[in-house]
Amino acid sequence: MKLKSVVLLVTALVINIGITNAEQIFTPSVAAPLGTKTTQVDRTQSLEVMPYMESKVTGETELSYAVMSHAKKTFDEQMVEHRDAESRMHAYIEEHNRKIRSAPQRDLIKNPYSREEIEKQIVDALNFRESIKYPVNDKEYYNHIDVDKLNDLSGFPKKVPSFAKQVDIHLKPPKAIEDGRYIQVSFTGKPSELKPYIQDAENHAKVIITKGKAEHVSIKPYEDVKTKYRKYLSAILPEEWIEVTNTFNNMYQYKVALSNENIKRAVDREFSNQMNNQMFLGLEQDTSQLSSDKVLSNDENKALQKKYLGYYSYKELKRPFNADYTFYIFKFDYSYNMFTVAGMAVSPEQTRVIYFLHTAQ
Repeated sequence: MKLKSVVLLVTALVINIGITNAEQIFTPSVAAPLGTKTTQVDRTQSLEVMPYMESKVTGETELSYAVMSHAKKTFDEQMVEHRDAESRMHAYIEEHNRKIRSAPQRDLIKNPYSREEIEKQIVDALNFRESIKYPVNDKEYYNHIDVDKLNDLSGFPKKVPSFAKQVDIHLKPPKAIEDGRYIQVSFTGKPSELKPYIQDAENHAKVIITKGKAEHVSIKPYEDVKTKYRKYLSAILPEEWIEVTNTFNNMYQYKVALSNENIKRAVDREFSNQMNNQMFLGLEQDTSQLSSDKVLSNDENKALQKKYLGYYSYKELKRPFNADYTFYIFKFDYSYNMFTVAGMAVSPEQTRVIYFLHTAQ
């Protein structure tokens, strides 16, 4: 009778927690899978998952990209990776500085930059600075994406399917230095159309859990971490998904930054700086021109985006995930006190799928 009670208690915990592949979830008390023989379960303790757990499928499938995971099991493994990364960074910086030191320095008095050379440097710098404010969120861009230029699209679809409706995409712009901390590909369809994509996500998933149940599952970054460094799985999942509107992002500030008047002032300033043998390439703008952020028409914004960006960028709205959304977690890596989570969320009606790459502290 006592053994039967224990079995019933373990079964109830697995069902209530809402995790499909429960054999991969560990309990903090004994660090053993629930699927194995368990003699003791503390009702007050939450279940636990690890970033280094492997998904069922690591190779690419017909629908999605491969899930590449580099998470480490122990604190020492994390530190070795950090030291290697820092060594590579310092070596790169030293090599960069060596090239600068060895390059002949231009005498700005005897051989000053021409106005054309200065203008090109200023325009290139302004183009870079302004463009990173505009996310990429059009379908055609995604379907021609160069995967090697993005850090990670683990489990994401290779293409947006032809049946997809209400396609919402959020990617870093091509000139961005960082990933933007969030990547998303979302679309709707009939449950029958989305079924293969949900099945594909299930094959990649380490954990399958509803948003509401994630509050009862704790996660720790590596095997030998202290309890105080653990946190609930819900804390590292995204709170919102992005809906893309039909309104183009406003290009007024971009237009002013690259206006003939602003460029001319910047060139004049840098041209005169050469007399002091210095080039600052200051990109400050006349703030009086930006005091009122004029809203341009959709047609004008579209034309300016095509001219300056080379892609279209629309305004976005944030929509919260409710507790009934199901999350298929492909990977979650831990590095430098940050969790990076890749996965797919599915609406309760199974009519929308939302692929995401999300970074949380």
